[in-house]
Formats: sequence, C-alpha cells, structure tokens
Amino acid sequence: MSVVRLLVAYDGTSFAGFQSQPAQRTVQGALEDALAQVANRPVRTKAAGRTDAGVHALGQVVTFSDESLDADMVMRAMPALLPSDIGVVDAQDGPEDFESRRSAKSRSYVYLLWCHEAAHPMYRKYSLRMREALDVRKINEALRHVIGTHDFTSFGRVRPDQSPERTILRAAAVDDSPFVRIEVTGQSFLHQMVRSIVGTALEIGAGRKDVSFMRDALVARNRQAAGQVAPPHGLTLTGVAYDGIAWPRLVPVSWPWSDAMCADDVVRCA
Repeated sequence: MSVVRLLVAYDGTSFAGFQSQPAQRTVQGALEDALAQVANRPVRTKAAGRTDAGVHALGQVVTFSDESLDADMVMRAMPALLPSDIGVVDAQDGPEDFESRRSAKSRSYVYLLWCHEAAHPMYRKYSLRMREALDVRKINEALRHVIGTHDFTSFGRVRPDQSPERTILRAAAVDDSPFVRIEVTGQSFLHQMVRSIVGTALEIGAGRKDVSFMRDALVARNRQAAGQVAPPHGLTLTGVAYDGIAWPRLVPVSWPWSDAMCADDVVRCA
C-alpha cells in the first residue's frame, strides 16, 4: 500500500502539541479527524517530529496509509475540513517504505526573538520579546560548542529507552533587526532540546553568563547545569529534509523565519 505524505503548517498557540492526547486539542487529532471524514473510517498518522504545546510548524511532514485516499484527494478536501490554524501545504504519494520520522535526514528549527523596546502585537504569538540587548556574536560563539555529536543530557528530557547522544549539523544566530533568529538543524532532538539550547544561549547573549556556560553545561551532562527552557511560542519547525523529495506547491519559508524578503514582488535574499 502506498504512503501519502503531507507537508503541514500550523499555528501551535491553541494546541497541546502535535501528538494526540486524551481530552486535548492536538494537531494530530485534528488531522486524523479530517482524514477520517474523507475516508469514512479512522486514519492513523505519523509525524517527523512531535512538537510541544505552543510550538509552531511551517514544514511538518506527516504520513499515513489508506487505500481509499490519495494525495490529490486529500489536498482538495483538507481546506474545508481542517481548523483555520492548520493547513496542508502540499501532498504527494510516496513509496510504501517511506516513513516521516525514520526516513528524515534532518530537522530544522528557528527560534524567533523580537528585540525592541516596544511590544508588537503582530509577532507576539511567534516570537519572544527581549527587553535586554543581545550580543549575537557571543551567542554564535556559544552555539559552536553544540555543533557535532554530543551527549545532550543537560539540554533535554531523556526517556529510559533513549540515548542522550544527538548530532547537531548547524546552530547559528542571525541578527536581522528588530529580529534575531536562532537556527538549529540536527538529525534528531531530545524533548525540549532546542528550547533548552536557546535558553542557555540567551543567558550568554544577555550578558548574564560567560560564553563558556554553553560548553560547561554540555560537559556536565546534568539538566540543572543549563539555562531555563525558552518559552514554546518563539519556536517553529521550519523544515524536514529527506533524500530525493521536493514539494512543488511549497512557498519558500519567508522572513522573519528566513532571509527571504519580498520587495517589488520579487523574492530576494537579504
């Protein structure tokens, strides 16, 4: 049976995370309810990443198998069946051995910071407002310590059946005033790992801790050694990478989550 793979975007503000939970509003629950209406039977989905409550996504990848549904059918039906804070951005039929989680090569997140003395209502749900000045150079110095393969016990919740070892491919802060973006790409992540790295980096960027704080926390392998977990609403899953997959309907991730800015109807890189 072929697999249908969906590229899904959502505003995580009103969801208790991606994964289905009893008596909770979740992204997975809403997707499966909508798919069940089209298939006339329950449809079970899998996602590339189980985002926490309040975390957003521009490029979550979700898969399911059902002989009565194909990608075009789902693409046509979803707008009328999904709530307004979830959208299926693209859909395609894939091979039966494709699995959204295990087939993924990497996942990319952006943590968005609004760095201005005045609050902005348009960005309050998607960025953390920073009242303190941030030294982006120091943040980047600190983030270099997490790149590579390390034991990330200090930066996440580790289940008994999990290894704390993870590989970070990229971690960098971009000064795009009035925004600062902290971009992290890794093969996989522990629960709350990105937000813990960000929280530690903000202690350094705000001048409350030395650059060595990130390295020392990593080496300590103790959750208490790192900074506080950054609030969820600033974090967005921007994309998941796979071998040989393109999303033809996908509009490129736009500013402020990336460098792409619209000017005179042309998308340019800042």
